[in-house]
Amino acid sequence: MPIIDYDEARRVLNETFSETLQQCSHTTIQLLERYEDALDIVFESKTQSYREVLLGCALVHIINPTVNIRLPYVKQGPAAFNGRTLDEQVINPFLMSKQIPCSKGPYLATFRRNVRLDESTRSGLRDQHGYDAMLVIMSAIEVADSEDDKKAFLSCLLKRFIILREKSNIQLAGIARMSVEQYQVFLNTLLHNQSGGLLPMLVTIAVFQTINDQYSCGWEINYQGINAADGATGAPGDITIFSNGQIVKAIEVTERPINETRVVTTFNTKIAISDVKDYLFVYTATAPEEGAYSAAKVYFAQGYDINFIKLSNFVLSAFIAGNVETRQRFTNHMLTLLRQDSVPAAVKTAWNDSLQEVIGA
Repeated sequence: MPIIDYDEARRVLNETFSETLQQCSHTTIQLLERYEDALDIVFESKTQSYREVLLGCALVHIINPTVNIRLPYVKQGPAAFNGRTLDEQVINPFLMSKQIPCSKGPYLATFRRNVRLDESTRSGLRDQHGYDAMLVIMSAIEVADSEDDKKAFLSCLLKRFIILREKSNIQLAGIARMSVEQYQVFLNTLLHNQSGGLLPMLVTIAVFQTINDQYSCGWEINYQGINAADGATGAPGDITIFSNGQIVKAIEVTERPINETRVVTTFNTKIAISDVKDYLFVYTATAPEEGAYSAAKVYFAQGYDINFIKLSNFVLSAFIAGNVETRQRFTNHMLTLLRQDSVPAAVKTAWNDSLQEVIGA
């Protein structure tokens, strides 16, 4: 019987998923365009097993191409594989960990025992249309011989699972109680996730909302979408705080480097035009260059405060200045923001995964 390395299967699946997640919104795999109709049928089918079988077959074809993906029971011959073990140890745990809608039990439970995944099985199935589409894609997987083509099929299927997850309702995990030290680990884990800048933005909004509540500041906190052009909206920053109709502070949340040119440009196009006396750059990675601080000093002499702070330090400072209630307020604000329909499922899942990693540590 061909050997399936389940540890390698898990590695390949998770690695490909991460790559696909980053490319999902803008990548089209030309090789698979001819199978789009069949994929639509499979992923719209009420029989979840069909798409889970395909994921297992595409993965096995990468791990060990000598396997006959039509034979998922070991007694079916020397080229067969153990489909149930693959599902129990790799496929189902993966789908559940990524909070993707999936079967509760083994996907082979849909079929009779010792099933051959070919036309001979069709007559005994309820959704024969979905099964026919599954066989079309299986045939394409079988003939993929280059590593790139094999990976393309796996990536394409994962892309469809990601889209499926986006349509589902991700339940967000709450936090009963975490220490400041635990929160530090949690934030570092959470902000490490790729989100196109959304997670840093939401965390920054939540901490200002927390401060507003905790100290009864009476602020009105306005914010705009990620990557929205400030010039088009007239907003001086990603987040703008008002008090009695007057700007108290404008904040720019950034994952990009901050240098002198950026500070000067921001001053000319946002700060000076809106006469923002207090402007804050919240950054997530590399500290601002020395030139950025020098430019800020020049504008300070002209009556404008321009400051810089690392996001994780900002949040932890608010926690240290407050108490347990402060952390709970922050959590509640984050959950409210994350529940917005505009927040992708991947970002909600990142919250749950990061929380589980800290609690399970």
